Parts: sequence; C-alpha cells; structure tokens
Amino acid sequence: MTGTTDEIVELFEAGGVDTVFGFPCEQMDPYYSSLADSSLRHVLGRSEASAALMADGYARANRTVGVVDGVGGPGAAYMSAGLCEADGASSPVLALTGDNERDIRGREVIQDGDNEAILGPHAEVTFDAESGDRAVEAVESSLRQMTTGVPKPAHVNLPGDVFEEEIDYSPAAVDASYPADRPAPNPERVAATLDRLEAAEAPVVLAGEGVVRADASEALAEFAERTNTPVVTSINGKGAVDETEPYALGVVGRWGFCATANDALEAADLVVGLGTRFSDLTTVGWSLISDEAEIVHVDLDRAWLGKNYAADVAIQADVRTTLRALNDCVAPDDYADRADRIESLDADRTEWRASHESDLRSDAEPVAPARVVDELNESIPAEGILVSATSYSGFFSGAFYEVEQHGLGYLQARGSDGINVCLPQAIGVQLARPDTPVVALSGDGGIGYHIADLETAAREDLPLTVVILNNDGLGSSKASQIGTDNFQLSTDFHEGVDYAAIARGFGCRGETVETPDELTETLPDAIESDEPTLLDVQVDPFAVPPILV
Repeated sequence: MTGTTDEIVELFEAGGVDTVFGFPCEQMDPYYSSLADSSLRHVLGRSEASAALMADGYARANRTVGVVDGVGGPGAAYMSAGLCEADGASSPVLALTGDNERDIRGREVIQDGDNEAILGPHAEVTFDAESGDRAVEAVESSLRQMTTGVPKPAHVNLPGDVFEEEIDYSPAAVDASYPADRPAPNPERVAATLDRLEAAEAPVVLAGEGVVRADASEALAEFAERTNTPVVTSINGKGAVDETEPYALGVVGRWGFCATANDALEAADLVVGLGTRFSDLTTVGWSLISDEAEIVHVDLDRAWLGKNYAADVAIQADVRTTLRALNDCVAPDDYADRADRIESLDADRTEWRASHESDLRSDAEPVAPARVVDELNESIPAEGILVSATSYSGFFSGAFYEVEQHGLGYLQARGSDGINVCLPQAIGVQLARPDTPVVALSGDGGIGYHIADLETAAREDLPLTVVILNNDGLGSSKASQIGTDNFQLSTDFHEGVDYAAIARGFGCRGETVETPDELTETLPDAIESDEPTLLDVQVDPFAVPPILV
C-alpha cells in the first residue's frame, strides 16, 4: 500500500513529464511533499492563471502533458482563465485542484467552490475523486484521454480527505507524450483528394496549428514540393512550413496577413485544409474562399470537419499520416508543369514584402513596430521560437516574422485570443527547451497581466528575452474606437512607465530602447545572454499593421 500523492507523482515521472507548474496551497501539502521527494521540477508561477499558461507553453514545446496545480475556489477560477487558451488550442493541460474535505463542503469553509463547475467548461473531462484509489485512477485516465485522439485539457479535483488514505490501486504507466496514436486516412478519400488535385488549376494548402501539433511539417514540405502547391497558414499555423521557401506564401486572413496569401486563397479552385478550423479570422469572416472552390479537410477532430465549410472530401485522420499517404502516391514529375505558378507567387510575395520595406527598415523615432519584427528576423536563430502576444504585437509579427525552420518556431494565443498569454506561455516554452533561444514579444497592455512572472524567469534562471512594444496604451482598442465612432475611452496608460526598471526590480536585466540603432545593438546581446532580459522598446503609437476591418 502506498500514498495517493506518491502514486500520482510516479505516474507523471513514468509518463515522461519532468516539470510541473502551480501555486502551492495548504490543501495540497501531501502532493507537494511527494513532489519534493521526486525527480520532478515544480515551478511556482505568480498566480494560478500564469501557472496554467506556463503548463500550456510547456505542453506545446515538449509534446507532453502540461500539469498545473493550485487551490480550489478562487485558485480554480484563476486557473480557468489560464486553461481557456489550452482548451481553444487543443493543448493537453492537466489541472489538479485541492479541495476541502467532502463532509464540510458548502458550510462557509474558506476557499470553498464547485471546482468541477468552474473548470468544466475548459476541460474535456473532469473528476471529483471519491477516494485515494479513485484519485490515482482519475489521473491515470486523464493522461490517457488527453493524449489519445485530439489533445485537450482535463481536471482532477482532490478533496483533502483523499490525501490521508493509503491505496492499493496499481495504475498502469501512461506515456504522457502526444499524439499517442495516428489514425490512418481512408484510402478512397486519399484517392479522391489526389483526383481533385490533378484536376485543379489553382490549388492551395491551408495549414493550421494542427500541422505543427501533429509534427507533420516535414511531410507537408514534401507534399508542397512534389505537387508544386502553394501553402498559406493561419497565424498559429506559422511554422507548418519553412516560410522562406518559394511555395510558402505566409499568413492568410483578417489580421497580420500577407496580401499574396489572401489573394491566392481567394483565387483557389481547390483548398486542402490541414489541421485548420477555417475560422472567422483565417477566412475573413468566411468570405475569402470562393463558393465554387472544392474543399478537402483533414483533421483529427471530427467536430470541425465541415463545420465552417462543407467539405467535398472530409478525412478524419492524423495529419502527418495523411500527408505521408498522399506523398506515397505522388511522383514529382506529375506536377512539374506547375512550377511556373510557384515561381510567380513567390515573386508576388517578394514584391509585397518589398512594399513594406520603408516600415521594416525604418529609422524613425519612436521605433516602427515593423522594424522591431525585422530585427527579430535578423537576430533570432533559425531554431529559435518567437512567442507573440495577440493584438498589435501579433498583427505585426504574424505578417512580417518568418519562421525559417519548420516546426514550433512561432506561437500566438489564438486559442483564446487573450493578450495576457505571452509571458507565462514563453516561460513554459523556455523550460521545455532550455537550450533553445526563446523570445516573448508583447505590447505594454498584455505584459501588465503577468508582469510579476518576470521574477519567475529570474528565479528559474531562464535565458528568456522579453521585448515590449511600448506605445503607452492599448493600440488595437484605440484604433478600433477611432475607426468606429472617432472616440477614445480607457485606452491610454500613464506615460513613462519604466518597464526596464520594473524588470531590474524583479531580478532581470532591463534596458530601454528608443532608437532603431539601440535596438540593433541590444537585441542580439539579449538573445545571446544566459539571463532573462527585457527590452522596453518605445514604438510609434500610430503605426498600422496589415489588418482588414
């Protein structure tokens, strides 16, 4: 017979999880005691919300389940705010909540709350353990369900009395990496896809984050090269292919897009959607794809097949397995006559980027946000990862940052569209990949949510670089208000907030950047540094990224 929490921790160790996140509470002291005696690293976030976002970043970068722990009641509510992103992005984050003993719930006990009701909306499954045996069984079951099929968050509630029990349940070791299996496509639908591809005159691949999650980038590159088919991506599909390749046209959609990508998707007579949900943002309110275009949709999640666009060929299968099946049936010579189209589209994209050269290489002061992204292109090595906030930061980085090595090279919180996600998510990514250069790009609005986690980066001795586009306000909200009815309400911050000094106060390096020349000097040093560094870049508050209203 062993203790409940010992078995739970051993499940994590056996599954390949090496780091967990949370905010310790007295209710879960036995769990933390078990962690202290284990090989696992527990990272203290400065709130349950930031800890959950760290677990999300870790899960995506490490390809294993992320674990977050915290108190029930208010802690669960904060955790829910963090879990929202993981839910929307199909990221497997396991939330463990401590709870009061079952016989005193609902009797004005401190930190009382219905934790299942709080976290249920953002969890695929949720368990309220009735005993020590059932607690261990719930964690085991959660790990299995989170890694089998579509990755999703899960929640296990741990009442105080289950910690006191010794158990005799012997769980089976569960590999916490994902995907645990790769369902093969229907051969007839693979053939139907190829028939449509051969008949199409202007096919386009639309790649979503599901390509990156399935580790299907290499197979997609082979498919694009063999068939001479251009690839456009959603914002979080960046990295599905090397964006410097001739067939890579960039991000498509409403915000942070490349005009060449939008034009190609609009002109397509066949759209092959891979791991994408054909969202409002990606398709400009479902207006970008022609009614006459045929649709092939490949996704592991059957709930999204045909949901936003009726699919002529719907394939519920693993994206990588499907691409390999397609590649096995394609000879490069079959599509050699389409090389001229790739060359023409590549020239169009080059011309589009050149049309923004004045912003990308601008010497203006305050610094142009596009210039910041251009410097990031120059300074982040090919294997590096840019974690971008949403809103204006994400609009500029989505359009102008180029992932040079396919795979996880870019991350933006499009699962929730929360501007608050960037810093803690980047900390989770850096912990998962300690030897990889990781840069967090945020506006001053987004960084304010979790700025205390600069101390987390310092305490954990992370070589993370944080770049703030500081325009003293909420740039996207301000532009929206002005465009809607020419007004401004609650979009400006106090001028002169010194984020570099704040960073130094939390134990990081911090520098204020006011000119492009200063940016050119400080950014490479920050990325190469082995300590957390924040650059507070004073940017033009009136700069406009590529957006469609």
